[in-house]
Amino acid sequence: MGLRQRRRTSVLAAWAHAKGMRFSPDDPFDIPRRCADFSIIRGGHSPCVHNVTYGQRSGLPIRAFDFRYEVGHGTSRVTRHYNVLLIERDAPVPAVLMWNAHDLESAPLEARAGTETLACWTVSGDKARAGGLGFACSELADLGVSLQAAGRTLMLFAPGRRDVKVYERMLEVADTAIRAMGPGSDASRSPAAENVANAAPGH
Repeated sequence: MGLRQRRRTSVLAAWAHAKGMRFSPDDPFDIPRRCADFSIIRGGHSPCVHNVTYGQRSGLPIRAFDFRYEVGHGTSRVTRHYNVLLIERDAPVPAVLMWNAHDLESAPLEARAGTETLACWTVSGDKARAGGLGFACSELADLGVSLQAAGRTLMLFAPGRRDVKVYERMLEVADTAIRAMGPGSDASRSPAAENVANAAPGH
């Protein structure tokens, strides 16, 4: 496991450099605390962020990272892994959660309690915003990608540890997803989500 993790860290660091972004094997942003509003972050206990690539896309801060958390304890403990991309907008947007059916059995209760279905996603929150995001991210459905918008942040996350291509594909739709988030609304401001960009080294 240690050797595989070191190899993955090396590959992701090289990918970040090729993209003109910075890389840290650890979490310089305290993401679990600053993004505590997001369902995937509070899906279990012992959350851990590592292999963080960070920079900008279309002038907006982005973070791509490996994430894991645990559910259960002792012999029934299960570790779940996700590949995550955060996009920070310049204005808050209505909240929406879209959980992919491929990963619904592992979803927290709030995700499984969604009131609408859109393509492969179970949806809670702003339905109009969900439609635009679903269209923008339709090419990611086969990866099991789920989405959540809160405050000024859009989070995309795919289950399982995958190669760098999952981050590549997420970045390919990032600009379209940003536009799909539409105009902001001060009423949906989320302090925890907004603070993540302000914690970036060098800000």
